[in-house]
Amino acid sequence: MQITYTAKYAQFFCVVLSLYIARHAAIDFYICDTNNHTSPHFKSNMNIVLNTLVNNTLISNGFNTSASGQSPDRVYGLLQCWRDASVEECLTCSQEANSSVRRLCGNTLGGRTWLNKCFIRFENFSFFGILDTNSSIGYSTATVTDEPDVFRKAVRELFIKNRDEAVRSPIRYSSGLNTSTSYPIYSMVQCWSDLTSVEDCRKCLTSATRALLDVTFRGNDTFQGGGVGSGSCYARFETYPFINPAAPSPSPLQPLSPQPIQRPPSSLPPPKNSSDNKGLVLGIVSGLLVIFLLCLFSVRRKLRSAGLWIRALLRKENLDSEVDSAIGEEHEIIFNLENIKIATRNFHGDNKLGEGGFGSVYKGTMPDGLQIAVKKLSVQSTQGKEQFLNEVKLVAKIQHRNLVKLLGCCAEGKERLLVYEHMVNKSLDKILFHPQRSEELDWPKRLNIILGVARGLLYLHEDSHLRIIHRDIKASNILLDEKMEPKISDFGLARLIRQDESHVETRLAGTYGYMAPEYAMLGQLSCKADVYSFGVVILEIICGRKNTDNRLTPKFQSLLEWVWTSYKRGNITEVIDKEIIESFSSEQLLRCIHVGLLCTQVDALVRPSMTSVHAMLSNSSLNNLENLINPPFVIVAQNAIPSSISTSTTSLATPLVYPSINDATITDWGAR
Repeated sequence: MQITYTAKYAQFFCVVLSLYIARHAAIDFYICDTNNHTSPHFKSNMNIVLNTLVNNTLISNGFNTSASGQSPDRVYGLLQCWRDASVEECLTCSQEANSSVRRLCGNTLGGRTWLNKCFIRFENFSFFGILDTNSSIGYSTATVTDEPDVFRKAVRELFIKNRDEAVRSPIRYSSGLNTSTSYPIYSMVQCWSDLTSVEDCRKCLTSATRALLDVTFRGNDTFQGGGVGSGSCYARFETYPFINPAAPSPSPLQPLSPQPIQRPPSSLPPPKNSSDNKGLVLGIVSGLLVIFLLCLFSVRRKLRSAGLWIRALLRKENLDSEVDSAIGEEHEIIFNLENIKIATRNFHGDNKLGEGGFGSVYKGTMPDGLQIAVKKLSVQSTQGKEQFLNEVKLVAKIQHRNLVKLLGCCAEGKERLLVYEHMVNKSLDKILFHPQRSEELDWPKRLNIILGVARGLLYLHEDSHLRIIHRDIKASNILLDEKMEPKISDFGLARLIRQDESHVETRLAGTYGYMAPEYAMLGQLSCKADVYSFGVVILEIICGRKNTDNRLTPKFQSLLEWVWTSYKRGNITEVIDKEIIESFSSEQLLRCIHVGLLCTQVDALVRPSMTSVHAMLSNSSLNNLENLINPPFVIVAQNAIPSSISTSTTSLATPLVYPSINDATITDWGAR
């Protein structure tokens, strides 16, 4: 009897296992570029990009981009995990995708592969944020035999519902279930996180699902499932559950947590001998324990190989409490101080890119060729230490093509270093306000910078799983890559704000000239403070000058007042930078000036949200613009900065604030 029952249980286990494997088999497909590369530099850059994507998986919330090298051997890469993927699934899939795309497309100029839980891509050109509907399809060979027409209709309706939900969702993901047919239908759709345009997401999903259904529902054949991957989105349907049962939260990756095992009911009679049952249970428990230990070893090895040991390092440096409160359970990539010194030639003056209130920034080249920018925070500054923790806490958790990417950090001895991707063209102010270099920024480039910064702020305020107020948006904190694409930087003063909070009251932190009046005078901080700062930047970009210039006559010292006066008179040509006179579009320029003035309205309630700002800037018509109610918050130049702006009794009806003489950042000395 013992042999009989054991054999029956073993047979049952094998059947269940085979069904599980069949139902959870990945739908994997790929596309490679038709042209091969011949340069060893391209191969090296490709390896750097793919490794960086995988190594950053755990700190990127399932999405990150990377680039390495110089043209024509520069390589760009993107990794996207499905929103229902757990942390472990995302990490495992990214490693498998890395190996797969190298094996299949490693000798070509570009390649992409879709696995069961992720997508990875590399190219010899920048494709971030560009709609790409070029797709590949995989499908099940099993067909629907019962009411295929009803099945087809249900799948189409489910995909339409998923698409509409995904484009409205901040995470661009939706899954569904239809049990009204003879077969249960499970579905999911997702757009990549770099595709910020709602309309582009809709187009991608519409094109992808139509292509998938054309293949899976062709002629008299109605296949039971299939998946389609394009360069910007993914869609899949099956007659079995292939996604994690827990619906994804705004945080892209689901935390690892034990799930109850749903055991199928057994029709087998209970064994008569209890000792037989005990032996069977002991065998199963022993097997599960072995599998658990193997999985634990595998995950531990993967984490070690990714170099994610920030907590151990920072504990050694006696920063336990600060780090625990700053990054919680997050991990960060550690850079060795000696390697950074070698990369920056021991912070040599020739490698210095700039200097701010908290320290200096240096260019560096790592041994693998990776170009980095190292922010060396002042050892003497308490605020420098706070900025270090603040940036590690925030920047490591957010990813967007218009936000500068934090590659890692270093905390050895007294050194506090933040390592970023290197931006070839440095900051916007270095070009915009330079008498010779400003001609490099024609109108299309300036408009692209305005739109890029708007996308970045929209992500911080609305689309990120964290709601973040930057607090220091200005030209010097907007970095430009080799294609003049903008990225917002310097999150040392950023503040988190809850979704249900309209504003918080805090001490001043930011830069005079870019501060909203309610914040500068009353300490009331909201997302509208960033909107105000962005409005100032828009007008600076259009006019090619700083918001205040004490060298000019009083009539022209305040940029906002000058633009407002010219706009009311209908004579905006006098304020436009001469470098864009020949390249600007009148309608685009008018729209941007109008939006800039809207953003700098005195009353915060009148200022539009970044959602409205982005919509107005993206529209090609002037008809959808909100009306200007009041003049902008005019900045009157003075020769000195008062000791306390927050106690000013100046009325908002006649606003007055004192700009910084050197455009310095003012820091918040209170706890954040």
